[in-house]
Amino acid sequence: MARKRIPDCSIARSLDEVGEWWTLLIIREALFGKRHFAEFQRTLGIARNILTARLRALVRHGIFRRAPDGGRRRAYELTDKGRDLLTVVLALRQWGERWVCPGGLATELVDALDNTRVARLEPRSESGRRLTLADIRIVPRAHQRRA
Repeated sequence: MARKRIPDCSIARSLDEVGEWWTLLIIREALFGKRHFAEFQRTLGIARNILTARLRALVRHGIFRRAPDGGRRRAYELTDKGRDLLTVVLALRQWGERWVCPGGLATELVDALDNTRVARLEPRSESGRRLTLADIRIVPRAHQRRA
């Protein structure tokens, strides 16, 4: 069976790895401390066969790695690639708090150091200037010249 062609688009290629509904929820749980199959299953209420398939895919894509956790148990650990999804998960949560669940949720995100709320994520230029959609454009990537 031939693999589907993924467009030359970072969003499309990223969604191929993490765009399935259960996948982002598993990643959310791992970001906030879950490491074992039973924890993911109990917290999410996901069927064993679906969880197994999603965890295998996350390992295959290099988002999780399997690690010994004493005895016969093995844990799922986020890789650097997986930990980098924190911004994606936080942005999706903040978007949902504003547009999908505007009445509020039972939980909120706070800074563990001083218990203040996590600031809303927003696009900024490299110089730190806040950007709106009108400030952003897509341009061809400059190719490096050969020396």
